[in-house]
Amino acid sequence: MMTTNKEISQKVLRKLNMWEIDPTPEKYALLFDHYSGANPALSAAMESQFAGGTNPTSKQLERLYARFLADYSNDNDELENLAKSLVVQSSGLQGLAHALSSSASSFGADIQAEVAGVTDLSESDCDVGEVINNLVELTKRTVQQNKMLERKLDAAIEDIGELHDTLKRAEEHAQTDFLTKLPNRRKFDEFLRDKIEDSASDNEPLSLIVGDVDHFKVFNDKYGHKVGDQVLVLVSNILRKNIKGKDLAARYGGEEFVIALPNTTLDQAAALAEHIRREIANRPLALRKSNKEIGNVTISFGVAEWSAGESEDALFEAADAALYDAKSGGRNKVAKAALRMSQSA
Repeated sequence: MMTTNKEISQKVLRKLNMWEIDPTPEKYALLFDHYSGANPALSAAMESQFAGGTNPTSKQLERLYARFLADYSNDNDELENLAKSLVVQSSGLQGLAHALSSSASSFGADIQAEVAGVTDLSESDCDVGEVINNLVELTKRTVQQNKMLERKLDAAIEDIGELHDTLKRAEEHAQTDFLTKLPNRRKFDEFLRDKIEDSASDNEPLSLIVGDVDHFKVFNDKYGHKVGDQVLVLVSNILRKNIKGKDLAARYGGEEFVIALPNTTLDQAAALAEHIRREIANRPLALRKSNKEIGNVTISFGVAEWSAGESEDALFEAADAALYDAKSGGRNKVAKAALRMSQSA
């Protein structure tokens, strides 16, 4: 059964209360992403770190927030404004939750005060009927007050859920290339960085493919930018069709495309690059208006496998060097980077 934003919000508040952690907006946003399944990398980290039912501490949640969520709005005004709105709404939610808690505590204290007056009727000249009436009136006022607070709390949870959905859509938009609908450079860099960490901890292979459309400027100059865009969309569709599982293809900029391949060796990645190269080369390009064929698009690929201890930049440099070899060797080729020595010794 589908879980609603309201149910997720309530679960987040219950967990924070159970763990005796102050429900700050940052911790609320972190746990909302986790329990909603919106951030698989975050969920994987939490499940690994808190396996066996270990309860997180406030400091641990703060570190996870810094790692997975803190930079969402760094380079996008829309994201920043939405994030600020979420913080404001969450702060209001926190205030309502505290108000409900305070109301319950106050009610308990008032009852104790009334009951204290009749604990020993033999030594008390108090009017029991008056005490009972006071308790009834006190209960009515508290119930009415709590109903009002609960209505406000429900409304605030609904508002936060809607705002959270808007924020997630904006984040996805900020990480997607407008033309090809592939992930963009920002998304790819984050992905590759995470996969390098995974490969280092799991001792599994990781390969990178860097591709560049051959003679792309010719298509733009001869047929115009719309045909150039058509070339980029054609290439992106073929890339998308040929990746699966944990792989990620992205438009890195201009006519350059990249593919990250976890659990993939250099030879396996080169074989995939060759398959994609052939499929692109065998797909004739036709003008959309006239359907006239204007030739075939080709692409060159450089392939490199990550070496233990190697940085993200070093892996890119190796793949770029291989791409240069493919270009200088006549284009429409796949070249493999030489294996590098491990940097972790």
